[in-house]
Amino acid sequence: MIHLDAIASPSGVLCLLALDHRDAMRNAFHRAGVTGVTDVTMLETKSRIVEALGGSASGLLLDPAAAPLCPAEAGLLVPLEDQGHELLAGGRLNRLTDGFGPAGAAALGADGCKILLYYRADHPETAARQRELVGRAAEECHRHDLALVPEPIAYRLEGEDEAAYRDAFPELVAAGARDLAGSGADLLKLQFPGDAAACERLTEAAAPLGWALLGGSETDSEDFAGQLETACRAGASGFIAGRAIWSGALGLPEEEQREWLAREAAPLFDRLVAVAEAHAAGGAGG
Repeated sequence: MIHLDAIASPSGVLCLLALDHRDAMRNAFHRAGVTGVTDVTMLETKSRIVEALGGSASGLLLDPAAAPLCPAEAGLLVPLEDQGHELLAGGRLNRLTDGFGPAGAAALGADGCKILLYYRADHPETAARQRELVGRAAEECHRHDLALVPEPIAYRLEGEDEAAYRDAFPELVAAGARDLAGSGADLLKLQFPGDAAACERLTEAAAPLGWALLGGSETDSEDFAGQLETACRAGASGFIAGRAIWSGALGLPEEEQREWLAREAAPLFDRLVAVAEAHAAGGAGG
């Protein structure tokens, strides 16, 4: 059995800094008004973020290029999914990164892998293939003594009414968790489903696996802090979050990023850790 102790705090709570963003980080820079961002710029920015926040994290989620930034005392997750997605019958399919897998993650010293997964349980053409993808990834991860953390993301199908999708969203998140609870994975990284009752249903749906709350690109820091407390009171084991914490640094000149991270992001991250430690379902190391 794969244990998650390496990415959890001593009390078994998950307090992970997500910083595996590649194209998503370049897009975040663009939204902040910064264009022409190179891989070097992104890596240097990630280094400043890790320097400011990594010491408070139980683990970090880093892409392979940034993996050496992980502090020695923190756990390390690396992503397996390739960027983008393929379309099938109005739904989305993910693919794994070509030339990098669990063997490469183990060589980097990782404790586990993450796989982002666009997932609609009510879209059978893609759901079955996405579950198969997770099952294969879990088997390979376990052969290398690595945990696997799927991140099923509910999304609007092509042509789907926005209001209908919004109404269905809480159940879509729960259905994704329910479908993947028996996939062979070790933990789920999940969207906030809407309220306390929906979080309780999500905890039931994810069983026997635990789950950690993701931040999401549209969630601001105050909203995320409130969502985290609600989720943890309802059974979540902590958080794996990134842009809700550090995206405010991206629009600043490089010399001002460290100051902003120390002034704004570090206190926020410490607050999130305190919320998780106070209210989360411990024992994530199970």
